[in-house]
Amino acid sequence: ITTTVTLQNTKRYLMLGTIFVKPGGDLVIPAGTQLFGDKFTKATILVERGGMIHANGSADAPVIFTSSQSVGNKSAGDWGGIILLGRARINTSSGADTAVIEGITPAVYYGGNNDADNSGVLRYCRIEYSGIALSANNEINGLTMGAVGSGTTIEYIQVSWNGDDSFEWFGGTVNCKYLVSYIPVDDEFDTDFGFRGKVQFGLGVRKPSVADISGSTHFESDNNNAPNYNSPRTQPIFTNMTSIGPKQYD
Repeated sequence: ITTTVTLQNTKRYLMLGTIFVKPGGDLVIPAGTQLFGDKFTKATILVERGGMIHANGSADAPVIFTSSQSVGNKSAGDWGGIILLGRARINTSSGADTAVIEGITPAVYYGGNNDADNSGVLRYCRIEYSGIALSANNEINGLTMGAVGSGTTIEYIQVSWNGDDSFEWFGGTVNCKYLVSYIPVDDEFDTDFGFRGKVQFGLGVRKPSVADISGSTHFESDNNNAPNYNSPRTQPIFTNMTSIGPKQYD
């Protein structure tokens, strides 16, 4: 997608493979639109640096991203998820100001020096049965945010039955409100690489029998993948968060 593409809420859309929103592109998704991710091609929406998405749902008519599998056969990891990439600052072990996002081939970069960068709007969206753990530390989450800046609006998002983390931030400064994580396989809220945004009003609901080998927690937070003091440091602020039903250990 290289220009403005506006979907229609009177149609149902099948997502195949990785859908790239390139610099200058804008994917506009009206309230009430339904999109279905293909399992066999690992459908994923990826908004690159300089691209935008405007998925602006409402309480009565959310935008729904779900599996294309038939009712009764949907399960975690049926499709990839949504990846937003921006130009805000990140922290890497090498000190570079850019990095390659996980789970995507060919390589796509995120990061820069604009903490106020704007990747668009995600409001009143449901992301269901997504999230693929391709290999160790190479995963597509329900909603992945790489260096997303504070000009971006993310609020009223529910990620349900996700095959990896529900929400993961790789650096950036985006502020998020009203996030719901419902029975993911891995973590609810994961922060890395110098994320410095604020998250308010979050709910994580777990099922004791659903977890992966990592242990699967409400929060996972790291600075980067090497023991150094590179900046910006990971310093998220979470307020008004509720966690229900952590994994039970024998």
